[in-house]
Amino acid sequence: MRSETPFMHYAKEFMGQRLILFLFSVCFISGCGVVATFGSIRTAAAMCVGTVIFVLVEYTVHRYILHEFPQIVPFAYKGHVAHHRFPNDSKYLFGPVSFDLLAYLVIFGASFIVTGYDWHLAFAVVFGASGFQIYYQWNHYVSHRPIKPLTPLGKWLKKRHLLHHHLDEHALYGVTNPVLDIVMGTNRPKAIQSRPSASPNEKRIPLS
Repeated sequence: MRSETPFMHYAKEFMGQRLILFLFSVCFISGCGVVATFGSIRTAAAMCVGTVIFVLVEYTVHRYILHEFPQIVPFAYKGHVAHHRFPNDSKYLFGPVSFDLLAYLVIFGASFIVTGYDWHLAFAVVFGASGFQIYYQWNHYVSHRPIKPLTPLGKWLKKRHLLHHHLDEHALYGVTNPVLDIVMGTNRPKAIQSRPSASPNEKRIPLS
């Protein structure tokens, strides 16, 4: 019997996370919704909108909720503090399902209303957002595991995220891309900064 390869071990660990199972469920259900409600020339555009929504959420949540303004969602901030203290501990690599469940209910509801109560386009937006979030979660997971990315882009994204952890945690917030870091001026690490350092706007919340 062949032994399990290191990659298969980490792939199984990744797929065994409740958040990942939830995201695949959301992606599958919304994909079925897209197929069941038939397509239109706007389907691909709606999926792209979902991707853009997640990119905006990725940067905004990481920078403002998980770093700069902990009082907004204290339990999420505390979990992120633990992630920075123990970056390779799988216990702190994935957020709670409840947070994402609420987020996708809001995304679906808002998309449904904005598109004029169009079920098809609302499903397409959620499909795009959840599919891209799975990509995000895998990128983040690989950054904290001894997995060598196969592509130059993957290697660069991993290096970039590790610089966020080990060089300057108040820069390089984008895990999947640098676009908003460039736009917001947070694409250049300034100095070695590690917790318990804090930005001027950040008030630390103890873990215990």
